[in-house]
Amino acid sequence: MNVKEKILVVDDDPHIRKTLADILKVKGYETAIAGTGAEAIAAAEQGDISLALIDLILPDMPGLEVMAYIRMISPFTEIIILTGHASLDTAIKATGQGAFSYRIKPYNMDELLQDIRHGVERRQAKEEILRLASFPGLHPSPVIELDSAGEVSYLNPAAERVFPDLGVLGKLHPLLQCSAELFEDLRLGRQRGETLHEVEVGDATYELHIYYVQDVDLLRIYVMDITKRKRNEEEIYLLATTDSLTGITNRREFTTILEREMDQAKRYGTPMALVMYDLDNFKNVNDTFGHDVGDYVLQTVTGLVKQNIRATDIVARWGGEEFMVLMPQADIQSARNTAEKLRLAIAGHHFDQINELTVSFGVVIFEAQDDLTSLLKRADDALYLAKKRGRNRVEILTREIASH
Repeated sequence: MNVKEKILVVDDDPHIRKTLADILKVKGYETAIAGTGAEAIAAAEQGDISLALIDLILPDMPGLEVMAYIRMISPFTEIIILTGHASLDTAIKATGQGAFSYRIKPYNMDELLQDIRHGVERRQAKEEILRLASFPGLHPSPVIELDSAGEVSYLNPAAERVFPDLGVLGKLHPLLQCSAELFEDLRLGRQRGETLHEVEVGDATYELHIYYVQDVDLLRIYVMDITKRKRNEEEIYLLATTDSLTGITNRREFTTILEREMDQAKRYGTPMALVMYDLDNFKNVNDTFGHDVGDYVLQTVTGLVKQNIRATDIVARWGGEEFMVLMPQADIQSARNTAEKLRLAIAGHHFDQINELTVSFGVVIFEAQDDLTSLLKRADDALYLAKKRGRNRVEILTREIASH
């Protein structure tokens, strides 16, 4: 680097601050450090911060609040959130508010350095958009201009290279489709300044930075390649909503979905069933054959369940060897039939090493008086009843039965 990019390290742990700063200096960056949110904001006010590494928990204010302040002071500064608390909800919130990336401590240093490099490159590209605004032909990223009729009037060399068919297809190109209304709003002044728009073209995702150039009545579009960032965001979302072993919905996400479906069922008076099931004597599988075999069994059972439920049903791992199936628009008889079908499919399956396995099921139907707690308790009570009565069976528990 001819001019060193400055990285701000914000962490209340002095050891982490120093270690990161020393590594970044070796990698050719200039560094600044801060132990509090106030110190970080003061550093940002001095200017020239290309990227900030911000700990989520600081002594005086949350890291996300610090991020918001810094982005107000320096909109082009990229942010990477660091935390020792694996709060993936916060990861989604951070990226949604503009953080470039998110790393959980202890992070892989090579991966963090790669994120920093990409973040700095993204900052540089944004600055280039402004610096070369009057010289689109020199811009390293694709630049497209549209005339007042929405037709392509100019492509810079980068645009011709990345999108060789854009000149032929014009506004019919996937990059420009579905954007006519947005472009019209910009031309007519209903939207002002820079407008961001995401477009997928094949396997790639692009971020369009769109400006209306009033003097010559044209739209200038700067195109960034953000495929990697989108994939990172998708990975974070998957981590936050799915069970890592089985790939199905996790407890937190399932609870959100269940509450939403309960509201729908109550509002429209539609039926809804909840099935809770548990692998019988699963502790013996882990104790006898080891956790690798136990994981294989959990994955296999999940596969059998997914094959034997409707596309609209949602299966989730509730915890350990306990699972749930949410069945929208299902009455008591169809829920019973599905649970029995699942029981037979699992009991009849040959599992490697352990040969056979059985599962117990508890079935309940949502009732207008139910809240989340009462519905889950009845499902748990129904499952307990199936276990108590000998396992490998389906038990249904209505509110009337539960009250006696």
